[in-house]
Amino acid sequence: MAWAESVEYIRNMAEKVKFSVSIDAELGTALRQYAAAEDEQISAVISRALEQYLDDRRVIRAGLRAMEEYEAEYGPFTEEEMAEADAWVDDLFARTTDGERRSA
Repeated sequence: MAWAESVEYIRNMAEKVKFSVSIDAELGTALRQYAAAEDEQISAVISRALEQYLDDRRVIRAGLRAMEEYEAEYGPFTEEEMAEADAWVDDLFARTTDGERRSA
């Protein structure tokens, strides 16, 4: 990223919009505990989580569009192709060597 773009990015990051949302009490408690344990503002935790969520959804939409385009050009996926895709997804979410689950 060029210097001028970096400055613009930082300037835009400083612009804030205030929202009011309601969440389940248990989730609110977990959020407060997490933010406190990480010594972070709740807003920062929520912003990062929302960025990740929106990025994930963008990737999912792009993938679904690509699948639709493929099927429009080549016809529906075969059972073998679907099984291959299922195995790939299973592998993607498989446990790592340290027992933690990987995320997509």
